[in-house]
Amino acid sequence: MSIDGVRILDSTTHSIFYIDELSNALKQIIREQLQGIWNGFSTTESLPEFYSYKNTLSSFLDRYNSKSDETKKGMIGELLSHILLSHQENNLTSLSILKNKEERSIKKGFDIIYCEIDNDKLWYSEVKSGGLNSSTTSSYNDVLLNKAKEGIQSMINENRNSLWESALFDVSATIKESDGRLNFQELLSNDSPIMTSEQSKNVILISVLYHNLADEIDINSVENFRNSVIAEGIFLDTIVISIQKATFLAVSDFLTNEISAV
Repeated sequence: MSIDGVRILDSTTHSIFYIDELSNALKQIIREQLQGIWNGFSTTESLPEFYSYKNTLSSFLDRYNSKSDETKKGMIGELLSHILLSHQENNLTSLSILKNKEERSIKKGFDIIYCEIDNDKLWYSEVKSGGLNSSTTSSYNDVLLNKAKEGIQSMINENRNSLWESALFDVSATIKESDGRLNFQELLSNDSPIMTSEQSKNVILISVLYHNLADEIDINSVENFRNSVIAEGIFLDTIVISIQKATFLAVSDFLTNEISAV
């Protein structure tokens, strides 16, 4: 579905979201989704006053404001990834929350795990964000995508069962029992190192590039990057998503201003 201020070049294997402006429509989606993305939709519904919009803003900004610019870019990038992929017609349901369970820390483990509902197919995603340095737009975007590839590959190869244990906690916070929580948890547990020796996974590699949209990421470069990953044969299947926005500050400024408005 379309969002005012956001252009998308879309396919089943690779996509680019160009965020031309933080439009009123996009701001409203953030207002509606932030509590569920940060705390988990099931948790928020169970305790709506405790996990109110204002309390969620305070929790997010408390962690965000203490971080370096590099980490801030990453937090905003993951938030945008949650929002934009949930509004894409991709049949994916997020099983993850943005908030790390360790107080004031950034999220560790898999950034976002999705389930493709039609076939119970799990997708493990890694988000890498950054601003353009001296490279061309598309080549620096490739750098971010390559960091995402190496990051997710490293985590999968570690065969660390705690990564799946953390993901199972996220499912409890995100999915209600009546919406199939147990089924999602079974899928994840059966895909863990302790349950299967098959550790080749489906992955979604996500880059968030902060750079003036007068100089756009080229869709052909994103497709070529995916083709190169497929040729390596290290994952079962790969989807590549790139998001481009001029700056991360517009989002954080909006969230900061929201505190005084609610």
